[in-house]
Amino acid sequence: MSRIYYFRESRFSFRNLTETSLPDPPRNMRKQQSTNNTAVAAIDQHGPVQLNTKASIGKKKKTSVSIPALSLFIVMAGVLMMRITWFNGSNLITDQLSEDEKVSVFLGWFRAAGGNVSNKIAIETFPGMGRGVVALQAVKENDELLFVPKSVIICYDTIATEWSSHLKLKKKLVKLKSDQEELMTAFLMLEQAKGLSSRWAPYLQLLPSISSRNYVASPLIFASDKDIDDLQDERMISTAKSERQRVKKAYGRFKRLFRSFLDDETMDLSRYVWARFLVDSRAFSIHGQRVLVPFGDVFNGKPDDETRQHDNGQRFLLFHDLQPQGMTIRADRDTSSGEQLFEDYGDNSNYVYFLHHGFLMSDKGFDCAAFRLPRFLEAYSQNEKNKEHTETLASKLRVLSRIRVDDAPQACISRTGKLEDSGLVQIYTALYNMDAEQAAACNNAEAFNECFPPDVMPEFDAEPGHQELLLLLNSIRQQLVHYPTTLEEDQTILVELKANAKSASNKHAVAFRLSRKQILRDAQRSLEKQLKNIEEEAENDVNKSQVVSTTELELDEVGNKLERFKQWIDRHHFPVNHLELRYVSDAVGYGTFAVKPLTTGEVYLKVPVQVVMNVRSAVKSQWVSETMQQLQKQRVSVPREETLLFLHLLEEKFGPNHLQSRWKPYLDMLPALDDLDSALGSPLFYDEDGEQLKALQGTDLLALVTNYRHRVGQSYAALSNHLKHSGHDEALLWLTERRFHWANAILDSRSIWWNGQRHLVPLLDMVNCQELNAEHKPHQTNVDSSGRHAVTKSSWDFQAGQEIVENYAQPNYIYLLYHGFVLDSNSHDCAHFHLEIPTVARQRDFSVLLRNLEIHSWTPDVCVSPTDNQALMRFSKIALLVSDPKKALQLVRDAAISNASAPPQAITSALKLVEERLNRLQATDAEILARTDFRTLSILKFRQQQFQHLATLRNRLQTK
Repeated sequence: MSRIYYFRESRFSFRNLTETSLPDPPRNMRKQQSTNNTAVAAIDQHGPVQLNTKASIGKKKKTSVSIPALSLFIVMAGVLMMRITWFNGSNLITDQLSEDEKVSVFLGWFRAAGGNVSNKIAIETFPGMGRGVVALQAVKENDELLFVPKSVIICYDTIATEWSSHLKLKKKLVKLKSDQEELMTAFLMLEQAKGLSSRWAPYLQLLPSISSRNYVASPLIFASDKDIDDLQDERMISTAKSERQRVKKAYGRFKRLFRSFLDDETMDLSRYVWARFLVDSRAFSIHGQRVLVPFGDVFNGKPDDETRQHDNGQRFLLFHDLQPQGMTIRADRDTSSGEQLFEDYGDNSNYVYFLHHGFLMSDKGFDCAAFRLPRFLEAYSQNEKNKEHTETLASKLRVLSRIRVDDAPQACISRTGKLEDSGLVQIYTALYNMDAEQAAACNNAEAFNECFPPDVMPEFDAEPGHQELLLLLNSIRQQLVHYPTTLEEDQTILVELKANAKSASNKHAVAFRLSRKQILRDAQRSLEKQLKNIEEEAENDVNKSQVVSTTELELDEVGNKLERFKQWIDRHHFPVNHLELRYVSDAVGYGTFAVKPLTTGEVYLKVPVQVVMNVRSAVKSQWVSETMQQLQKQRVSVPREETLLFLHLLEEKFGPNHLQSRWKPYLDMLPALDDLDSALGSPLFYDEDGEQLKALQGTDLLALVTNYRHRVGQSYAALSNHLKHSGHDEALLWLTERRFHWANAILDSRSIWWNGQRHLVPLLDMVNCQELNAEHKPHQTNVDSSGRHAVTKSSWDFQAGQEIVENYAQPNYIYLLYHGFVLDSNSHDCAHFHLEIPTVARQRDFSVLLRNLEIHSWTPDVCVSPTDNQALMRFSKIALLVSDPKKALQLVRDAAISNASAPPQAITSALKLVEERLNRLQATDAEILARTDFRTLSILKFRQQQFQHLATLRNRLQTK
């Protein structure tokens, strides 16, 4: 990453939690399923979803009501006319019909409007839950249950249509357009006031009445702020108070806008809050649009029994299809005949359900409990506080401010220990544990990734590491102690409150805070178990290393390193391993062979990331971390990530404790430093005045090899100079220049890349390079979704016993520069030119030309395939730029250069460059060409390939 990473605490976390015993609701209230007849429920939206353009609209079917719909509607409308009354003579519907009458009137109205109800379901009242949907026949997942016509769905479009003929209301619509909840609440209030004249009267009289509010657990309905404080949960208290204030402000706007439409009693705050609660708890959110869906909001909530991952409401989208004509609703699970048919409301936590819906949902993994991480100041005891600690604290706080994270931010954790925002906790933990130098360097960093490198930080969906677990456990324990009452005290209080018919709000508050404490207690146990496993695993690794080290010398003497490596692989339990390791030759070293037939795309190797060597494992070494910090502090010019890996590899291979290295069996398999017959063909080991460098004369690769050797030499000089002057020169006894070259050669030739970072991957880096034909796919390794395994798929079909090879998809000059070999057959090979852009062409006037020619360096390497016409033309233009910059610039201004052709001057310049290199290759000393060591032979083969490419290139250019 190259940008500062921003964190913001959202108002709600859209996930789910535990059901809690609360008073039985009246019959006309809806709730989630509970064996204890617990909390009251009002149906909610189910998280953001998207429009589906392929909804099916079923034909009308016979419903569960046997009376003909039209006749029933006429009869019940008459009953409703006779039995309806008004609040203080106004137009408010009262709750005087029986439950069955209300349902019958609603169904007649629903069908008359074009609604369709499957004959498999019906509305029924359930003990302790109010209305819900019952399966009259067995229902299968994806069965179509309802079609709700758009004309009866309450949303912005239908409200706009309804108010379009009323000039005053039309003006109000414009003022409320930006807040859908306010608009729908106002509409609900006005329609309720109309009584029977409302088009939605049969639907409105089916909604829970305001007399039910004492049974609703939502803090929006609590009697006072004291009841809110009784929740004892900082996150819920803050959110609830803020939401109550927001509703009060909305009520003030409602009074100003609609005072002339309703009397004072109808506009009472409690009635407005209740209407707002009905909207919050029953409206769906579909593609950013809030909609009240008659009949669709009758289904009670219960998470699906199948375990699933958080999908941000996508599951709801599968079964609720909103189209211009209306909404089709399908079953999201199988349900037996006679059982209640539930819906999965989404991936929400009970911070959403309790506040906006008035119940606690049973936990299927989405609920969490909030707690605060410790303040940075708590990292120091009172006796430790001094000037350095004050400066360190200030640096950390400045970093927090830059990434927009509070000191002691809130986190939310599930009962299994899963964090709502693991990335926040990982970053906060890293900063919390930084020492003075690290904090200062982080404070001075220009970008987020300099302070928190991706390869140093664990994957955000991975399990917490040791430091995170310690921080989380300490925070959760403090939170449990900080509560005014304990979990056990709340259990006793709740039992006592149940026996008291009064204090409904207090019962709900105790039930909620009890559920938070139960989650934190469970999470604490889960984290303690994880911590114990990590510590035991670390202890076992140490014991195994000590056992192995006692027999190292004996095993080495009998040449048993291959067997030890195989045993090491077995101990680390590679989930997939279809490879057998065999010795191939002195020049090649080891190779991998298929133990079974493999097809293209089949996974043949999964390597646990715990055994991978990378920057993350490097910084776990105290010596590596301290050395890198000191280098950075002294502004030593070395690349950070590369240097960390070099130091890591060197310490594990040659350091004082190398015999106890957890990677020793793997490191022993790498090409040996002092073995003259080894496969270590890197140019870093060419003798200064030796025949390899002489053999490179005449090639453009010589300049790259010279620069490579010089750069590595400078890096070692800077490192050794630092070690000498920092009092750590004892490290130079084992960190020699030759070993430093070896580490560079190993990393440059064997690194496996993913996510823009390099890694040493045991066994995988022993798969040799070869291109089987031009269709051979390039090698690719990725980390799986769990973040725990590096996965490699076969790039070709291989028979059992055949050597598995990978195509690195690079030209031969790259292979020779970093790997020490060239391929005989390589469709990616080319004529290589190392050029230098003239000083005159490094001016602003040339920026467009340089960009068009894809030149990003003053010394570009141009790889030209003679068979690629576009590459040929690009090379010709670059050649003209190198030989005559002003002419090249003139041709660009005259629009004389295109992708498919080049001007004659450019062709001439290109031919000149080609002829120069052909002449240089032909002038090489014949004595060098007679050498037979494998390093020189690779160079000679490269020379021959370059000569052939150049000759073909010359012929192509001469025909232009």
